[in-house]
Amino acid sequence: MKKKKSSSDGEDEEEDEEGKEELDQLFPECTEEHMETLENFTDNQPSTSQAASSSKKEKKDKLVWSDDNLQYDESNIAFLGSENLPDEIMQLNTPMEFFKFLFPSSAVNLIEEESNVYAAQIFPENLNSVTHKDIYKFIGIIIYMSVVHLPTTRHYWKEGTYVEKVANVMTCNKFEEIKRFLHFFDKTKELKPYDPQFDRLQKIRPLMKILRERLLKVPKEEFLSIDEQMIPTKARTSGIRQYNAKKPHKWGYLNYVLSGVSGFSYDFELFGGKYPAPPENCPDLGVPGNVVQRLLKTVSDNLNHKIFVDNWYTSLQLMANLHKKRYSAIRHSTTEKSSKYKYK
Repeated sequence: MKKKKSSSDGEDEEEDEEGKEELDQLFPECTEEHMETLENFTDNQPSTSQAASSSKKEKKDKLVWSDDNLQYDESNIAFLGSENLPDEIMQLNTPMEFFKFLFPSSAVNLIEEESNVYAAQIFPENLNSVTHKDIYKFIGIIIYMSVVHLPTTRHYWKEGTYVEKVANVMTCNKFEEIKRFLHFFDKTKELKPYDPQFDRLQKIRPLMKILRERLLKVPKEEFLSIDEQMIPTKARTSGIRQYNAKKPHKWGYLNYVLSGVSGFSYDFELFGGKYPAPPENCPDLGVPGNVVQRLLKTVSDNLNHKIFVDNWYTSLQLMANLHKKRYSAIRHSTTEKSSKYKYK
């Protein structure tokens, strides 16, 4: 019989001896060399607490805001693109020429064709089709009315409020007829709300596509900004009309715009009731980040464009993603406290 020691060291030695006897019974062929190897292996294994602490350290390795001054080499962020306008634009002189560049004849042809088709669907016996020239007159009157305001459109033809620049161009009946049948889309191809491909903007999508293609022809400048604007409207369009208390016009259509420091808008994305998926080969950065990524798809990478966004769009993931594409992203802070933070 073994004599137990009163000290704690003796108890440990006795437990070790008993453990060795159990191992000898389980592994009778194990030599002392094998036992030393097994003990060294168990000693080198990390404990559960050590593994948990290491995983926490890995999780902490992420992007953070820093209030240090941003150090950069100006040669690495120099603009590498060109702001020279193409000859097609340089040859434009008169306001009408600029208008026809941004609103080409293909847009007028679309309005003329779809308006006549819709009028024939409503009144097949109606032979008073709208012409190419009528559309130009109609657009000119609309622009003039947006500058010279009267209570109703009929006041421009009424005695006492008669406006020659409007009344001498087109009769009131003709103007209201064009306004009634104005269309940009074939109504027979309209999708129903239950269709998976349903688009709330489908009736104006063809015209938007033409206008956007013209804007994309203009070379983009070095300093660009992305922000939203409200297109004011009193129409109660379900799912499209938005409210923003911070805008001059509280109610309207929400339009995301890519603009330059010159004030020119190079691209836009009109909100149609739901946000599309992120662009191809781009990470999902949430609604604000995906808006920025979609509008920047038409901006060439690796040219060191300077992109300005406000705090609604800003996230560290977006900043890191733009940095990989050699965009210098600047966050416009709305508070004095947040303005001191720079991306590191």
